[in-house]
Amino acid sequence: MQRSLFAGQQTLVVFWLALFLSSALLNAATPRENFIAGNELYQQGKYEQAAARYQAVLDAGYKSGALYFNLGNVYYKLDRPGLSRLNYERAARILKNDEDLTDNILLLKQKLVDKIPEPPRFFLNDWRDFILGLFSIQLLTWLTAGLLALFLFGSALRRHAMIRGRGRRFRSLFIFSAVLFVLTAFLFGQKIYHLETEAYGVILQPVVTVFAEPSASGTEVFVLHEGTKVKIERSSNGWKEIKLADGKTGWLTQENMEII
Repeated sequence: MQRSLFAGQQTLVVFWLALFLSSALLNAATPRENFIAGNELYQQGKYEQAAARYQAVLDAGYKSGALYFNLGNVYYKLDRPGLSRLNYERAARILKNDEDLTDNILLLKQKLVDKIPEPPRFFLNDWRDFILGLFSIQLLTWLTAGLLALFLFGSALRRHAMIRGRGRRFRSLFIFSAVLFVLTAFLFGQKIYHLETEAYGVILQPVVTVFAEPSASGTEVFVLHEGTKVKIERSSNGWKEIKLADGKTGWLTQENMEII
């Protein structure tokens, strides 16, 4: 029996109609509905569909640590270490000191091809990073502003008391607010400095060649594999100079990675 051209066209129309309707349903659902549906699909082992639901939430402009965490889990199940690492690292910027997230990142690192040892760090740097990790930039902004207001208020009270011959009355409040303000302002400045100067990315391609200069004709210095986290030093015409945890540096093209 011959297959008519019209029947083939009908099949094609039905396919595109189904694709359009599924996309429309994703867009019509609220972010909360998509997130809940993504969780249910994940429990059912339907990881591709779960990823689509979570991505729809991101496309709607909503971001959260739980969303990135769940998306990282989905891509871990799909054996896509680059996207899994990317979303885990994004979650880590929101979920401070989360044990489940830390454990998942360690599990993922065991599956990665590149095992890059990290040199020992000076303990003061670890303390600084730990303290900075306890505070978000939003929280530090409000704390700095609030303590500045407290410092100015304490200064005004002390000045008023000094005029009336009672200079010691608000001295403790003045010193306490001044110390807290200086400390918080220092942490705020450090946080801003790190956000502005430190950028990291994750390799998304299976294998990437790193060059000694921003040119494909340059000397090949080493290769990296999917899921490796790199520090971005600078950019030049679509190229990124990267630095590894062990100190190695080189250049790779921007499309081979995504910024965290």
